Amino acid sequence: MKVWRLVAHHEDALGAIEEMKERGRIAIGWSKIGDLQIPEINNASKITSLISRAYPDLNNANLGGPTLWNLYKQMAEGDLVIVNSNGKRNCVFEVLGPYSFEEGQSQIKGYGHQRAACLTSIDAETLWKESGGKEKLGQNTRWTLFECNAPSVLRNEIFEEGEKYEIRTTANERNPYAREKCIEHHGYSCFVCSFNFEEIYGDIGKDYIHVHHRTDIHTKVKKYRVDPINDLIPLCPNCHAMVHTKRPISMPVEELATIYKLRNRK
Repeated sequence: MKVWRLVAHHEDALGAIEEMKERGRIAIGWSKIGDLQIPEINNASKITSLISRAYPDLNNANLGGPTLWNLYKQMAEGDLVIVNSNGKRNCVFEVLGPYSFEEGQSQIKGYGHQRAACLTSIDAETLWKESGGKEKLGQNTRWTLFECNAPSVLRNEIFEEGEKYEIRTTANERNPYAREKCIEHHGYSCFVCSFNFEEIYGDIGKDYIHVHHRTDIHTKVKKYRVDPINDLIPLCPNCHAMVHTKRPISMPVEELATIYKLRNRK
């Protein structure tokens, strides 16, 4: 797991952060160069050249190339991202999916280079200090996105904290009433594997389960009405993690249930 620092939108940092929170993404600019997922883009220098051609009046192409290369190739699912705004450390996201390029309304304040990510409850200032408070060797503080110098001895500790915060984020749905209605209808057993915390752990597991959005929130441009019965489904933490594995868009829960049954026939 790596720790990164990302500077939010240069003109409307706080607005961009709020949109990233709501839509479950982190985003970076230089969108005129388009999607990076082409064979020709195999290093940061190629991205720098594209930026120079697309933005002839800008003088920061040398900063944009390494920044986008970090987002595109160096960042990985499970990494933590400290987001800065107006010179201050604002919040921490956890990366959930691979690089994607979005156009039109899917851009965040005109920023199309994105990754699916969720807001955590990790304190940004604390994580920055635990990560050494500086960039990793070979990185540059002038880049919009750089990797922090996180000593390996701290990485397991940070990862464990990230796991705890991620569970809190996914369990605490955006609409508590919708979560309540979902569980009232579907119950506390996992839709995929039927795991029930109370049955296994007794009282300490009572009323515990994650609630998953069948349609990823980050794919919605605006707020939308949730149907607690059809849009939400209870999943145990393991199955909840699996539906989000290696996809920018979560796997249908029915597909994961089929995989589980095929792998666990008695």
